[in-house]
Amino acid sequence: MDQSFFTISFVYEIIPESLQVHLNAEIEMTSDDTCIARNIRRINTNESSLLPVLKLKNMDNKWVHSDSGKESNISRVIGEAIDRHLKRLPKRSQ
Repeated sequence: MDQSFFTISFVYEIIPESLQVHLNAEIEMTSDDTCIARNIRRINTNESSLLPVLKLKNMDNKWVHSDSGKESNISRVIGEAIDRHLKRLPKRSQ
């Protein structure tokens, strides 16, 4: 995969089923299974990023933090949004 950049939107549940926040993140795909998520902020705001840059990796169909290899709630929801975005892209012929 060539390096690509896109923005995703997702819902992060701070308290499951009672407190949710709608977020955007800028994604830089660096390979088929790794990415950098930055500028994670509420939708329709110009506020600064709510979280530091996250480096994520798809391992065994789970999105995990590249440094620890562990899944978290944020890596999971960002990964699900990335997967939805990538599924909408047209398949490239080789």
